[in-house]
Amino acid sequence: MRLVADIGGTNARVALCANGVIDQGSVRRFSNADWDSLDDLLRAYRDRQGEAPVNEMVIAVAGPVRAGRATLTNRNWTISANDMKQDFGCNRVVLLNDLGALGYAVPTFVSDNVTQLCGNDAPRDTDGQALVVGIGTGFNISQVITKDDATVCPPAEAGHISMPSAILSELAHQGCCPDLFPTVEALFSGRGLTAFCRLFTQSETITGEAAVQQYGNPAAPMVTAAINVYATLLGLLLRDFSLSYMPSHGIYLAGSVARAIATCAAEPVIRVLQRPCALRAQSNPALFVIQEDGAALRGTARY
Repeated sequence: MRLVADIGGTNARVALCANGVIDQGSVRRFSNADWDSLDDLLRAYRDRQGEAPVNEMVIAVAGPVRAGRATLTNRNWTISANDMKQDFGCNRVVLLNDLGALGYAVPTFVSDNVTQLCGNDAPRDTDGQALVVGIGTGFNISQVITKDDATVCPPAEAGHISMPSAILSELAHQGCCPDLFPTVEALFSGRGLTAFCRLFTQSETITGEAAVQQYGNPAAPMVTAAINVYATLLGLLLRDFSLSYMPSHGIYLAGSVARAIATCAAEPVIRVLQRPCALRAQSNPALFVIQEDGAALRGTARY
């Protein structure tokens, strides 16, 4: 039996699975604030599940994983695969970045798991590449490389790369100081959306969440304009990624910010992404939004 977990900065989802199939009756959600450590949380889960033998764990965490160790980006939890292996008596414990876990889930998605915003359907053959772009509290990507039914998702920390020049130029064109957004995550994240909306609307109190909620309100035209420009900037980023990673099987958006922008302002994203692009294999690249909350658990089960 395998225990699988998706440990975010705020909440955790835990389940049991066998032969790559999750027992849906075993899925539980926890608030991380209620626990001093991941060990305590998982022990409580095991106690509730009874004596089901667990000999493997695959745990997705919201933070970088190095040499079997991870520290949550937004919580002071340090997790060691070796320590957990000993503490829980498992044969194997694997830690994955949460975007990597979403990447491993991509080949299993069907229409109920995603919403397709644009583009041609993914090729019928299993071999190819996809890309998961996660924009929420932070930013990261997961490249999904599939060959002969085997999937590999190389680790990445793309939120900390320098901002592409096309986006810096557009920020300057819109009268926004590019120096305020030196990295991708500085703009494409929850706090980045808030910072951009405050800068664009000259409001010191607006939040990204409030801006999305006010989108299209005739009484708030500057808020609507801010979200449309932000969506255009996201389109520029995805257009660059479509060349950097050649995702023949599509780009998949994940995370609260990405879903919010795709829901209210998909048109500017699509318009920029579909601009003619030399050397890109797809003239009409496929863009999806991951809708399934438990998708990372699906990836940890498949890993």
